[in-house]
This record gives sequence, C-alpha cells and structure tokens, in this order.
Amino acid sequence: MKALAIVGSPNPNGSTAYLIRTMLKGMEKVGVETRCYCLGEEKINYCTGCKMCYKDGKCIQHDSMDKIIEDFKEADIIIIGTPDYWGYVSGQLKVFFDRNTPYANTNPRRISMEKRRVGISVSVREGGTERENKVIVESIEHYFGHMEVEPVANLTVTKVSSLDDLKQNNQEKIDEAYELGKRILNLINKN
Repeated sequence: MKALAIVGSPNPNGSTAYLIRTMLKGMEKVGVETRCYCLGEEKINYCTGCKMCYKDGKCIQHDSMDKIIEDFKEADIIIIGTPDYWGYVSGQLKVFFDRNTPYANTNPRRISMEKRRVGISVSVREGGTERENKVIVESIEHYFGHMEVEPVANLTVTKVSSLDDLKQNNQEKIDEAYELGKRILNLINKN
C-alpha cells in the first residue's frame, strides 16, 4: 500500500506540512509506504491552456509534475492539504490542479490510471470559522472527482496562524491527524 501526500503550501515547515507529515507517520505505523511533496519546493509551471494534452494525454511541459504524476499512478492513497489563502486553496495547489488536466477524466485522450485510490483532504486556516475550510475541502474533492479518487476523510483546523500556534494550541488536531493515518486501512476497507 502506497500513499502520496501533496502539501499545497509554499512553506515546507509550516502547519499544513506538519499535520500531513504527522498523518503519514500514522500510516507508516501500519505499514503504508509514503511519499510527500511540498509544492513550494517543486518547480511546476503554469498550465498554458494549449490543450495539446487533449491530443495524446500528455503535457508538453516537463518539470516536477513528471515525477509527481509517476508517484500518483503508483499510489493507493492521495492526501492533499493546503493553508487557506483568501478563503481558497493556495496558488501553488491551484497550479498543481490545473497541470493535472492531461490525467483528468474530462480529457478525452487521458492515459487511464486504472487503479482504485482513496483521498484525504486537509485544510488549515487562521480564521475561526469552518466555512472557508468547507470550500477548500470541496475544491480538493472536486479535483479528486476528476482524478477518480474516492474521498474517505478530511481534517480541518481553524485558528492556526503558525506552526508554533498549532503545536501549542491544537494538540487534539495533531493527534487526530496521526490517528487518521493509523486508521487508513480500515477506511479503505470500509468504502
């Protein structure tokens, strides 16, 4: 069993990355092989909208997306997390979503991924309401739909302005992330 995590943040050491890596530790505890990419550390060009991928199911650009998609093809579990940027996903994650057009089920020439995958959404925000987290989870699950990934869980956190804040004031969410990772095999088998 393999898990691929995408941290849609420019900060590889921020609260979103910390929660996702904690979740991955829980998965590793039950024997899941994990891989994690922080989009802020990757070179991913903007989608140009050329639709060349509609001819052969491949993107004409070659950058970090090549290796991420190879790991995606092998993964059974996809975790995507993002900090809240103005009530939506980060710019880095939006670019990542756009660059998946060659592989989405809306592309008539996409190369089939022919494997059951499940997905987990993670949203972290500084504000105190869950409303924006709901929008973010829905955006990630919209992506999952086009990539034929079955959503099985989500984790949302509010009132987090920094990693220190997360660690000092949200131990229950850190524990929830770890436990969610440990329960992943049960979630897969249940769905």
